[in-house]
Amino acid sequence: MTGLIVALLAAATYTFGLAIEQRALHRAPGISVHRPLHMARVLLTNGRWVAGCVLAALGSIGLIIALGLAPVSVVQPAYAGGIAMMLLLIGTVLGEPVTRGERVALGLMPFALLLLSLSLGDGGQTGTTADLPLLLLVSLGTVAACVLAMALAGRAGHYVSAAAMGAAAGLSQGVAGLQGKGLGGLLVEQGLVDAVIPALVSPYPYLYALGWAVGIVLFQTSLQRSRASITAPVSNVVGNVFMVVLGTVIFSEQLPSDPFMLTLRVLGFALTLTVVVLVRGSVSRAEADTSRLRARGNAAPPETGPGDQSGETG
Repeated sequence: MTGLIVALLAAATYTFGLAIEQRALHRAPGISVHRPLHMARVLLTNGRWVAGCVLAALGSIGLIIALGLAPVSVVQPAYAGGIAMMLLLIGTVLGEPVTRGERVALGLMPFALLLLSLSLGDGGQTGTTADLPLLLLVSLGTVAACVLAMALAGRAGHYVSAAAMGAAAGLSQGVAGLQGKGLGGLLVEQGLVDAVIPALVSPYPYLYALGWAVGIVLFQTSLQRSRASITAPVSNVVGNVFMVVLGTVIFSEQLPSDPFMLTLRVLGFALTLTVVVLVRGSVSRAEADTSRLRARGNAAPPETGPGDQSGETG
């Protein structure tokens, strides 16, 4: 149960950071994955975005701790579901338009979390040691596939939707999540101080940085094109599926042996996936709405100074 609580607290911290990032990005000059240096300058000179990024990073650290305390099939859905639920709540408070499907998703999230928590009565084994050859193959192969797909689409002149870019970001962030699971295992087994050297000589921090870097470039671009309540659930649930399925295999975790508890776990996981189905239909409308809002906002004098102006629309 501790792992589930830590995951929810981490999700809350990450969500507040994400909301700050979103508001900063929607008033910023356009960014593109094909202009990485311009993107870095726009983001790193935006104080609000940096503050939001710090909060989101703290949430990610909380996820690493939670993954060492409970099975990935509980922690990852709870984290992704908590983010989606809080984003919708924040959107409602801020007066953003919320679709009927999103309202249904908001109502489903507490039930998903309840089922996941109940399934911990016979939680199964929490894996802490990875199958390193399989981890390397999956991690490097996934990141390479995401980068190649986006590069080929851009070179061919195809428009890549925020949802597709968010899904690719989710896969890359899922790779980072697998490394977080490994780091969390080291923390639980050896403690904070004794885990430093083993962590540095392991592939975890370096693969984490790779997955995180690719994921954040794709995600920030998709976030500027759409609302966070659209982009984030797509990204997080794709990463959720990736983490739960492959994390369970790579870390040799055992699912609950009791059929009833296993059913609760599977149903809780399935409800988090339902969120994507409910919000996916409004992606195109949200992108158009956001583009109009950004066009009106960028018509005013920019807050970041003349050097940050750009003709791109993201």
